Amino acid sequence: MHTVTCYRFNGIKSVVFLSSTRENTSLESFDFKWKARMNKKRQNFPAALGKALLLALLLYMQALVAAPGHAAVDSAEADVDVKEFRLEELEAKLPTMQPGPEHDYFAGVLANRAGRLAESIRLLNSALPGIRTSRPDRAAIALQALADDYNKTFRYDDAAQAYDDLLANFAGQLAGSRLQDTKDDSGLAHLLRGAPPQTITWDGPTRLKTERNPLGSINTELTVNGVQDQWLLDTGANLSVATRSFANRLGLKFLPGVAQTTSGITGIENPIQVALLPTLQMGRATLHNVVIMVMDDANLKVGLGGKESYQINGIIGYPVYQAIGTITFLQSGEFVAGDKTRSAQAGARMYMEQLTPVIVCAVQGKNLPFTLDTGASETDLSVRYYDRFRNDSARWKKVKTKSFGAGGIVKRKAYLQPELSLGIGNKTATLQKVFIFPAKMGAGIDNLYGNLGQDVWAKFDSFTLDFSTMTFSLGDPIPPPASH
Repeated sequence: MHTVTCYRFNGIKSVVFLSSTRENTSLESFDFKWKARMNKKRQNFPAALGKALLLALLLYMQALVAAPGHAAVDSAEADVDVKEFRLEELEAKLPTMQPGPEHDYFAGVLANRAGRLAESIRLLNSALPGIRTSRPDRAAIALQALADDYNKTFRYDDAAQAYDDLLANFAGQLAGSRLQDTKDDSGLAHLLRGAPPQTITWDGPTRLKTERNPLGSINTELTVNGVQDQWLLDTGANLSVATRSFANRLGLKFLPGVAQTTSGITGIENPIQVALLPTLQMGRATLHNVVIMVMDDANLKVGLGGKESYQINGIIGYPVYQAIGTITFLQSGEFVAGDKTRSAQAGARMYMEQLTPVIVCAVQGKNLPFTLDTGASETDLSVRYYDRFRNDSARWKKVKTKSFGAGGIVKRKAYLQPELSLGIGNKTATLQKVFIFPAKMGAGIDNLYGNLGQDVWAKFDSFTLDFSTMTFSLGDPIPPPASH
C-alpha cells in the first residue's frame, strides 16, 4: 500500500511519500504469540517511521524560515527595491514575508506607489509603531508615503501632521535635496490645513481642443471665473499653477502664508502662495476646490532665444488628472477625458513617485522606471542611466545643454545618445539624439532613469494615462509620409 501526504507550512507546499509492503507469510513452527507481536510491530513500523519523517521535515522547514540570515537577506533586498523603485521585484517578494510590521511596511509603500491610497494608509499606520525605533530609515519612508497618501486624498491636516512627525523625529534620515523637498512639501501642506477637499462631478466625457505653444507643450483654452485664456496641460506639474497677475485676473483669494517649491528640471527653488479655485470647468467635468500654486510671473516666463520669451499663465496639474481618471492626448489636437473605452489598450505599468507619474519601460531587455512629463518637449536621461550604461559611452557625443523650467535656465554638460528604443506596453518608441546627464541635477529626475517627454509619443496618434488601472499606453503608429 502507498500513501501520499500533502500539506502547506508557511506558504510552502511539501509532499511526503510513505510506502509500506505487508507480507502475509507464516510458518507453523512460529509461536503464535510471538508471531502476533511481530505482525503488530510490522504494522506499526511504517506509520511510526512516517510520523518521524514528517516531524523532522516540519522542524527543518520551521528552522529554515525562522533563520535570521534568511529573513535578513530578503529584507535587505526589499529595501533596495524600494530605494531603486524596483516595484515589480518588491511585489514578487511580498508573499514570502511573514505577517507583521515589516510586511505591512513594504506592502504599504507598494500600495502608495501603485495608487491604492486607502490600502496604503491602513498598512502604513499599522506598520509605524513597530518600526519607529527599530528601523528609523523605514519609518521616514513610511511617513513620507503616508503624507503623500493624505495629500492625494485631500486630507491636508493629516498630511501636515505626518510631515511634522517626519521632520521632528526622522529628519536625520533625509539626505541632501530630499530634506529640502520634504520641508517644501510640509510648508505647502500647512498652508492647506483646513482647506476643503477637491471634488469632481460629471456630465459626460470631455473633449477639448488643444494646440502647441511656442515651447512645444500642449495648451487648451478654458474659461475660468469668466476669464478665457490658455492653460498648459502638464502631467509633470505636481499641482495646478497660476502666475500672480493671472491669479489676480481670476479673482483668486490667497491662503495665508508663503511656501517654497522646486522646479523638477532646473532644481531652482521658487517662493509660492496658494489659492483655492472654487470651480474649474473642463468640458463636461466640473472640479471644485482645486489647489492653485501662485508664482511670480517671472518664474513662468521662458526664454526662446534672443529677446523673445513665452509667458505661461496657467498650468493644469496632477490632482486634476487623478480625479478625471483616464486622459488621452490626440495628435490631431484633442484632449479626451473620462472615456473608459480608451483604458482597454495594452500599456506599460504606471506608478507614482509622490505626485509624478512613473512609467516602466523596457530598455535593452530590462524594465526601468522613468518619470513622465507631458510639459517636457524632449526626453532626458539621468545620472542613474549614465551609471548603468556608461560602457556604451564611446558611442555618445559630449555636448552642453540648456534646461528651461520654473525660475529660469540652467546650463549643464551632457552626452548625446544617437538612438534610444523604449518598450512601452506592446509598442516600441524609438527616439533620436537623447541627452544623458552624467551628474546629479538636484531634482526628481536623479532618482530614476530619466524623464519622458513629448518625443516618446511624437510618432503615435495618441497616448493615454489611466489612473484607475495605473497604465500608460501609446496609440497607433503614425504612417510615414508617402514618398513622391
